[in-house]
Amino acid sequence: MFNRKRYYKSFPLIFSVVIAIIAVISIARLRFVILNAFLLPLSITSNFIADTKAMVLYKFILNENQQLKKEISYLRADSLTVKELRQENERLNRLLAFKEQSPFTTVAARVIARDASNWSRGIVIDKGVNQGIKAGNVVITDAGLAGRVIEARAGISKIVLINDANNSVSAVIQRSRDEGLISGTILGAVVMRYLDKDSDVIVGDIVLTSGITRNYPASIFIGKVEAVNEDPQGLGKYCRVSPFANLKQMEEVLVIVK
Repeated sequence: MFNRKRYYKSFPLIFSVVIAIIAVISIARLRFVILNAFLLPLSITSNFIADTKAMVLYKFILNENQQLKKEISYLRADSLTVKELRQENERLNRLLAFKEQSPFTTVAARVIARDASNWSRGIVIDKGVNQGIKAGNVVITDAGLAGRVIEARAGISKIVLINDANNSVSAVIQRSRDEGLISGTILGAVVMRYLDKDSDVIVGDIVLTSGITRNYPASIFIGKVEAVNEDPQGLGKYCRVSPFANLKQMEEVLVIVK
């Protein structure tokens, strides 16, 4: 038989179990709702933090890259400066060695300007009257004849080069001893004119100063014959000469003062 007293006694326990089950289910659903409620903000926050980290990292890398570029630029500039100084040192050493071996008394000078005219070939050097230089002095390099001084002031001098059309100097072929006159042309070439018709001049011959022209000592190297031609009027020969001195890129010269 149904025991009503036992039923009433067990009812609180059953009720408690049901409440517990309902609570567990409710808490699980509530947790799901809470998690869903916080999921979007958490996702946004997480993405924001990730983007912020990425931005900071990007700026760091960008700054580092710019800094490395600057350092590379500085190193490249330093390298070019060292190379320029090394080349200058080599030129000056050659010039000094030539100056010590030269039988002439010379003054070393640096080229500070060039004539921009197409009708003249000249340079300006940083030495002048104060260093004993005067008009008429011969200018040479360690390679050979460069020109002569046409104007000297206190601290600068103007030089007309051997490829100027208004400059000329007596010369001789080293091998055959044929004599002629070295002069420049309007186009800046160097030619040796007034060679005898039967002169024995050939391509490759070395041309020197003969010492006949005033102020020009004998036996200064001028250049090498690169072409021989007959005079159009049939009076003799002339030849084109390649100067030993680099007239277009001279940076240092020697001026013969004695």
